[in-house]
Amino acid sequence: MNLSAPPTPFFEVTMPNLIEKRISQRSPMIRALMFRPAISSSLKHAALAFCLCAWFSMGLPATMGAQMVDPSIDAQTGPFSYYSHPTDEIGVMDAPSGTLVSPEGFLYTGYGEMMFFTGNPATPINQRVKTLLRGYLPVIQYSYVEDGIRYTFTDFAATLNGESSGDLVDFVRVQITNQNTMQRTAWFSAGMRYEGGINTTYGIPDNRFRRPVTPKRPGGYSQPGVLFDASWKYSSSANTIQRDGQVLYAFPEALPHSVKYTLKAGASGSGTLKPRALRILPTTPAGIVEYKLSLRPGQQMTLDFKLPVIPFPAGSAESPTFNSATFDEYLPRTIQFWNGVLKAGMDIRVPEEKVNDTFKASLIYDLIAREKIGKDYIQTVNDLHYHAFWLRDASFIANMYDLTGYSHFAQQDLDFFNSWQRPDGNFVSQGGQFDGVGQVLWAYGQHYAITRDQAFAEKVFPSVERAVAWIKQARQSDPLHLLPATSPGDNENITGHVTGHNFWALDGLQNAILLAHATGHEAEAKEFQDEYDNYLSTLIQVLHKVTSKTGGFIPPGLDGQHGQDWGNMLAIYPGIVLAPNNPMVTATLDGTRAKYAEGIMTYDDGKSLHDYLGFSNTESELIRNQQQLAVEDLYAELVHTSSTQAGFETDVPAWGDRDFRDNLSPHGWFAARLRICLRDMLLREQGQDLHLLSAISPAWVEPGDSVEVTKAPTDFGFVNMSLKSISTTKAELSLNTSFVHAPKRIILHLPWFLHTSSVTANGKNVAIANGEVILPVDVTSVIIQWHKKASSQPMSYDQAVAQYEHEYAARYQSFLKTGEQYSPK
Repeated sequence: MNLSAPPTPFFEVTMPNLIEKRISQRSPMIRALMFRPAISSSLKHAALAFCLCAWFSMGLPATMGAQMVDPSIDAQTGPFSYYSHPTDEIGVMDAPSGTLVSPEGFLYTGYGEMMFFTGNPATPINQRVKTLLRGYLPVIQYSYVEDGIRYTFTDFAATLNGESSGDLVDFVRVQITNQNTMQRTAWFSAGMRYEGGINTTYGIPDNRFRRPVTPKRPGGYSQPGVLFDASWKYSSSANTIQRDGQVLYAFPEALPHSVKYTLKAGASGSGTLKPRALRILPTTPAGIVEYKLSLRPGQQMTLDFKLPVIPFPAGSAESPTFNSATFDEYLPRTIQFWNGVLKAGMDIRVPEEKVNDTFKASLIYDLIAREKIGKDYIQTVNDLHYHAFWLRDASFIANMYDLTGYSHFAQQDLDFFNSWQRPDGNFVSQGGQFDGVGQVLWAYGQHYAITRDQAFAEKVFPSVERAVAWIKQARQSDPLHLLPATSPGDNENITGHVTGHNFWALDGLQNAILLAHATGHEAEAKEFQDEYDNYLSTLIQVLHKVTSKTGGFIPPGLDGQHGQDWGNMLAIYPGIVLAPNNPMVTATLDGTRAKYAEGIMTYDDGKSLHDYLGFSNTESELIRNQQQLAVEDLYAELVHTSSTQAGFETDVPAWGDRDFRDNLSPHGWFAARLRICLRDMLLREQGQDLHLLSAISPAWVEPGDSVEVTKAPTDFGFVNMSLKSISTTKAELSLNTSFVHAPKRIILHLPWFLHTSSVTANGKNVAIANGEVILPVDVTSVIIQWHKKASSQPMSYDQAVAQYEHEYAARYQSFLKTGEQYSPK
């Protein structure tokens, strides 16, 4: 998790530039003063002094004290959307930046924010619930109705030349329909402001990202853009609004319209705006185009706008291509590209579209988050607040690519990891965080395990050796013979020996051993194994000592200090360090689940929800065959997504206002963990065994339903699988496998909510034991006789949403009556 904001410009710019840049991001009024040419230097210095005092007194946003939001927002038309202020992004794979679609429906880039207005006088639109085209494509759709006029928006991004490095353009189509039974006039306007209002303690507009920022190195937080300048000159040409001679956006000129400098300025008598400095605030919309459209009942008119994400000079080489680019030309290209990507990898289909769509959309979100700089593919977490590289996030995202059929993307990501290895062998992307070394070794080993790419293993092995040498040296110098004490900041927020760092180091050593064997380094494999055995024995002794005082619960730190649960939840996932049924694992799973709120894990001593931290428990539940808990977790996670299938990270108060502030969605680590979890629920490896259907929902086995898995890579080869529910008492599991080397066993897990009376594999009876059957490795057809248990309860995404809405509404009524808010135990 990256609780703190990405690295600030403090470490990326000189102090004089820093002061000016930070002030420009803190306060619109100070900004207006500081950048007015006519302001005296003494006033500028006074403003500077005031802003510096305020700056250094500011802290992170508090998550407590946030009110609840009126649950009537859930009655809005469209699918359920958890967030009260959802953010979305549009972009293309591997491009260096993207566009935020704001909670209201505006387009926010590093250079400004394109706004839309309806009515007369013009009122900004505000449409919270949005959807994706076909439920998963990165084409944002939303409708806004005013006075019987429906305004339907469709937003997407594309590069003009089809390459990630090409000129990135946002396309916006607005379809205006008269739903009245009489003739009506529709007013629609567009304009550009620099940024919206700021109600935060850290000087960033609400639910927006910080910009501009130039990184010190590739992978650092970056956002192209400009600082606000009150002396900008606004103008227009035939069909473009310009600022200082650069194209801000293009508008359709065929329909009746007028242009204005600001909303309250009069329309230009000449039909164009001559260059003029407006002396406006950053929050003032400027460069306005207003349409007045007379519509018959049922009539529809269409307006197409284009927004260059990076403005270019009017009349430059980009102009002809930009001018000729059309919505109808680029939308089919965008659809074709993303459907091609999806078709190339693993797919799942279950009888709930929310599940299917979130699986697909999550892949796209992670690919949009990538950027290509030179030869490097840099896996960031999104193009917004988390537009930066972290080893922990990127390791899971690369692993997701491997597990779901995109190993070429994984290798591109992994090739960038080597640049984060220090001369001493450690891998660090954030100071004081020693989990990176284990995460990289794990990601390297898992990539080899699923691809058997010998060239890759040989390429990374020298860095693997250096990393293992660092682990050995670090342990030798430590009094506990563990990884040394450190102050990692997030996530555990302790100073001392971090439990998760040691779990990760052991996971990394397991994969270092695998890579040593793969490359024929048998002596090194034995050396690594000896180190692993000694390390594991040492850690277990320390854990027994620590947990003797906690009732078996494994704490975040090993020195007795308070900390936040994080890596202590990783005892059996992603690598099995302790035995799955170890009492310490059980106590830790139970103890962390006791901290859940709204069905998901919390953070910051229970004050904030955390949207993907609980996946560590869900994966552990799959390994421990706790099927019902795993399915409950899945639905709880899906409830906490937007109507565009986007997950967040933290900063949302439990049973609070459902606002993540600047912790913007979609979050790439959530996306990766959701995809991995769904994949592992349906098929997963554990040692030399292949496990099938570790956890499925009661909603997926109604008569006529099917659960489909296609082109799923495993450590053993590819698997295609279909579970068809023929009736209430019979199902057929079909398997089509292409094993490179066969698993030792194929283990089929039988659902907890069904009583299974018999199973035949390839026509032969197989024994049922402890809710499992062992299938022959050449199995192609399995017939299952089962029926629902009398005690079984229905479960589904829709039911989980209804339960959440019911409880939230009840808590809201109590909140109105008493004024009391949720407080963690």
